[in-house]
Amino acid sequence: MNKEDALLHYKTAMVVFKNWLAKDVITNADLLEIDTILARKYGLSSCSIYLENDLLCKENRVIYGTVKGGQYGQKNN
Repeated sequence: MNKEDALLHYKTAMVVFKNWLAKDVITNADLLEIDTILARKYGLSSCSIYLENDLLCKENRVIYGTVKGGQYGQKNN
């Protein structure tokens, strides 16, 4: 299977599982585990920009987490 086909299969499967999540058939934890399994199955790196678990997204980044009366990444902490 070439990379384009692998990515298409991965994305298609994730759409199905995201629909299950929306219908409360699975939990967020289940979705993360499924994401990891599918990425491995289709040969995608855990650092791939195509994965559904987007760590580049602001709310998922540690740098924007809270810390003792402030937030990381902001002045005056």
